[in-house]
Amino acid sequence: MKREDQMKSLAKKLVQRRSELLELLDGELSQLHNSDDAVAGDLADAAVELDYATVNSTLAEAESEELAAIQAALLRVKEGTYGRCVECSKNIPVDRLRNVPFADKCVPCQEAKESLENSIRLSNNSTGQNQRASRSTSSRR
Repeated sequence: MKREDQMKSLAKKLVQRRSELLELLDGELSQLHNSDDAVAGDLADAAVELDYATVNSTLAEAESEELAAIQAALLRVKEGTYGRCVECSKNIPVDRLRNVPFADKCVPCQEAKESLENSIRLSNNSTGQNQRASRSTSSRR
């Protein structure tokens, strides 16, 4: 199968997944809204409702992020750039797109991005620990 045909097939999957996510999000947001309106019978009921609301909220957040990535991928389809890395412009392998149809980077560029993010996170954690240690030391004086 030609790459162009594979891209069209993947674009159809993106549209299908977008529809599924919109339906899921609609249901989860309705449940969150209904849980806000519900009157808890006792503390145990309230705790369970809070757990359900937290899970639904977390799921809705993850699905919203996936939906945004799919919307961006569909925009790239429309622009004719779907399947090309936004960093280096090389073709993203079809196998990668089958696994992550909304991928906007090839594996090397994605790995470089994640490596940089991890370095920044580690640096921020280290800085935060150093600041806490410094405050702790100065408060002992």
